[in-house]
Amino acid sequence: MTSERRITWIVAAVATLALAAFLFGPVLKEKVAPEPVAAWVAIQPAGATAATLGPVDLAAGTSFRLHAVLEAKDGSESVFYTEAPALERAGHTLPAASVRPWDRRPDVRILWFTVEGAVPFLRIQPDQTLDRFRYAAFFRPEWGFGWSVPGILDPAHDARLSREDRQVRRPFGSQHYQVHIELRSDADAEVASERLVSWGLGEVQSRVEEFPRVVATLPGAAGPASAMFGLTQLELSPEAPPEARRQLAEWTGERLAFGRVPLLAEIYRSAGRNAAEVDWQRIDLVAGRPWDDFAVGDLLRVGDRFVTLFRDAADAGEVGVLDREDLCFDFAQGSAVRALKDVFEDLGGDVEWASMSVSGAPATP
Repeated sequence: MTSERRITWIVAAVATLALAAFLFGPVLKEKVAPEPVAAWVAIQPAGATAATLGPVDLAAGTSFRLHAVLEAKDGSESVFYTEAPALERAGHTLPAASVRPWDRRPDVRILWFTVEGAVPFLRIQPDQTLDRFRYAAFFRPEWGFGWSVPGILDPAHDARLSREDRQVRRPFGSQHYQVHIELRSDADAEVASERLVSWGLGEVQSRVEEFPRVVATLPGAAGPASAMFGLTQLELSPEAPPEARRQLAEWTGERLAFGRVPLLAEIYRSAGRNAAEVDWQRIDLVAGRPWDDFAVGDLLRVGDRFVTLFRDAADAGEVGVLDREDLCFDFAQGSAVRALKDVFEDLGGDVEWASMSVSGAPATP
């Protein structure tokens, strides 16, 4: 064989190998790549350098992002595919070498869900138990289908409420999150070849300390009331057994659902009081009184109907004066922000007021 023919054969062989690597390399790479085993949700508050695999508590108004995380096994080692810059679990940062963006062949589609009570309000009848309460997973396509999306607290229930009761987006409340990660052979495939689903209905109650959820609260005594937004309110009958009342109190503290009685008890505790120590004073909402005398989180009541004072309404009523136009947190049948006049509409201006300020100095509305 002449040197020219030998060179031609070498060039042809190299070209063939290069073509084979181009055509089959991704397939071979995928076959030896880490095996997908689980999907997780990570939460990254604004300013944080890592996202947390688990629950996060925030001050009201703090923005955050949700990151989908696909865990894969490479032998005995885990690899976490995500757009999060770093991951934390149970207070420990995962090794940086195990966290990487998705760079493999199958096309990925991310579906975001919230896990919420199936209804915003549920009355438990005397012949029923708390087992009647159910969670549901709500698909949130309006969030997009990316690996990372802005975190939103809005409950899916809002879309099913009347225009009068629909709540505007608020910077406080509780929300639980779930993600589906679909692997497809290519971008045009109609059916996923594999789907991994993070914790959902079966784990939201059994894994309270680990489930991905955000609770964003106002400071001080307003904190417990602000945390109830997004949760189902459960109303027990007067004949409910003690174990049902204890269970509802636990759920209220765990931000799974809530009842008015355990919420009121938590408001008292947050203010360093018990029911016997609360000083209720009669005030007149029609006469008006300077807002400086009150604090966000203070309680107003008539009979057994109580509300938490929220905000001086700048677009109605008299600014700087507590009056019927001002806003409160109301828990008549699910959490809502309402004007005081809409809660106490048939009761004139007389209500009872109790300060919940721990220091005695009112908070700024």
